[in-house]
Amino acid sequence: MKTPTSPWVFSFDTILFMHNAVIFDFFGVFCPDISLEWFKKTVPQFELKLSRFKDICTRSDYGKLSMADFYEEVSTLVGMNVSEIKHGVEAETIINNSLVTFVQGLKDKGYAIVCLSNGTQEWTLGVIRDNGLSYLFDEVVLSGDLGIVKPSSEIYMHTLDKLNITASQAIFVDDRLVNTKAAEACGISSLVFSDTKTFIHEFEAIS
Repeated sequence: MKTPTSPWVFSFDTILFMHNAVIFDFFGVFCPDISLEWFKKTVPQFELKLSRFKDICTRSDYGKLSMADFYEEVSTLVGMNVSEIKHGVEAETIINNSLVTFVQGLKDKGYAIVCLSNGTQEWTLGVIRDNGLSYLFDEVVLSGDLGIVKPSSEIYMHTLDKLNITASQAIFVDDRLVNTKAAEACGISSLVFSDTKTFIHEFEAIS
């Protein structure tokens, strides 16, 4: 049992090998991967345009496209107007409230709760703020701010440095295996998120 305290006050002599921080992906964990979900549900024969769509998403994740430019490029790709696309993407923003409740409990126990997202302030931070989740995260690390995306080891090491903790003190949670494998290669215990119930069971087994 952890003593509730400020998540940034660590006693390394006594808890060097305890998990002090849980680093979460956002899209695909706290809510669906909203643009991809919209794309697959809406665009006829989406597979034919999926690689081009993913290229647009990747450039956005690197911080090379504003949200407005993202929507313009997707509009050109799929032949739909921007307002229709934007409305459809926003409709996919369904927050996983059961996970939020569990993570709040972790925060109350003294864990540092961190968001590490391939995204930008417009996208990830926008959804966090719009849905009243800013309080949940002690830090938000975004690929768009750094010009580095998961699964690059640099973004994981940057996050650990920002928290001033070692890899053994963190647990990383992401819905993509490629990202959790990359975190594990950095020495961070990792879980692939599929659903909240499974995650809680797996988390409690390693924490």
